[in-house]
Amino acid sequence: MGMVFGGSVISALGASSTYFMEKQKPKLKTILRDFIIGAVLVMMLLQVMPETTTSMFQGVSSVISSLPEVSSSSLSDLEIQTGVPKF
Repeated sequence: MGMVFGGSVISALGASSTYFMEKQKPKLKTILRDFIIGAVLVMMLLQVMPETTTSMFQGVSSVISSLPEVSSSSLSDLEIQTGVPKF
C-alpha cells in the first residue's frame, strides 16, 4: 500500500510539473519512471524508519477505512497489512 501511495504521489508531482513547466502532456515513460522512483523511495524509508512510516500508513488506512463503502461485501473480507515484514 505504501509503495503504491508513494509511487502515485511522485508520479503525480512529476506529471504536473511537466505539464505546467513545459506546457506539454507528460509521456507514459516518464510517469512510469516517476512511479518506480516513488515506490523505491518508500521502500527505502520503510527500511530506515519502520515505526514512523508504519504509524503514518496506519493513519492513512484508518482514514480510507472510515470512508463510506461503495463496494460489495467480498471486498470487506480482505485484510490490508502494512509495515515492515516480521521475519
